[in-house]
Amino acid sequence: MTPYKIVDADAHMLEIPKLLAERLDQQFRDRAPRIVEDLDGQKGEFFVVGKRSMRVSGAFAAGVVFDEKYRETMGLENALPGGYDPVARLKDMELDGVECSVLYTTFGFTFFWLDDAKFQAACFRAYNDWLAEFVSYAPNRFAGLALIPLYDPDEGARELERSRKLGLKGGVIWAVPPEDQPYHLPIYDRVWAAAQELEMPLSLHIATGRRDALPTNGALFVARGVGNALEVQDSLLTLIFSGVLERFPRLKIVSAENDISWVPPLMARADKYFRRWNKGWQLGLSLKPSEYFARQVYATFIDDPMGLQTYRLFPAGATNFLWSTDYPHQAATWPHSQEVLERDFQIVPEADRRKIVRENTMKLYGFSVQ
Repeated sequence: MTPYKIVDADAHMLEIPKLLAERLDQQFRDRAPRIVEDLDGQKGEFFVVGKRSMRVSGAFAAGVVFDEKYRETMGLENALPGGYDPVARLKDMELDGVECSVLYTTFGFTFFWLDDAKFQAACFRAYNDWLAEFVSYAPNRFAGLALIPLYDPDEGARELERSRKLGLKGGVIWAVPPEDQPYHLPIYDRVWAAAQELEMPLSLHIATGRRDALPTNGALFVARGVGNALEVQDSLLTLIFSGVLERFPRLKIVSAENDISWVPPLMARADKYFRRWNKGWQLGLSLKPSEYFARQVYATFIDDPMGLQTYRLFPAGATNFLWSTDYPHQAATWPHSQEVLERDFQIVPEADRRKIVRENTMKLYGFSVQ
């Protein structure tokens, strides 16, 4: 296979609490994110905001053995500088054969679980301001994704607009909204319209569900990780069958870090039930569910061997699926991404490989590199 540089569809930042606190609205400074050691009897460091927390060590475990000792002893001082320093990030990208990166949050996932809407919005703004500053160092190499508040969808639309002016290229929203505020409600229409007009894809990333505070029990943590993709599938089906993608045909939605092997069977099942029930329920859809997905939905993955065996069962798989390194997280392929690609993509034709590893992400986020 011909080697070429990767355009990474899902890499991550590593937010330093002090950097966020400096940008947080003055009224919330006493509630600013902080690092806490040995939280509630658990060993290790934790990023804490409000009553929400996330263990620190897995956020920068790329290239190491993530065993119990590492999980419980590594603190933020051990983090890869590329998570917060753009100069170091570019060096790590070069080492890994990555030309451009789409940048998601890490500790900011905890902000999505906050109940206080005003505090959450303030945390999102502080993060977005910091991310925009990071991206400005190499805007042709980074695509930063803003965190978008949706308790008040009008505020969410305004933050999308503000973030676009800051130079950010997309937004992250709840993968699973609150039960009393589902995505089929018309209150979100201004958000969908703004994202469409601004050409900012909206991502449903693992760990951003409104009900998705991470369990502390190891077995439940792993079980939740497996089941997260099911919740994203439900959100996507809601957006399709409720007509959101029909009414906003240029809106782009990204399923991030939820694998791809489920797409062909889910879309086949969606089309089947659409055929059975469309006339009886007068759904008002002009396309089959799989056609909306092909037109407007994308999915990133890191390690999904079954997905690479079956992606062609979904006709748009070669153009809707995006590969990522997950740098600097525990699942990351850094610094061996080129070797991983050589190993995992052997069964993928060269033209499709180039699309999945590079061209699809370039097109979606408007990277101008050749």
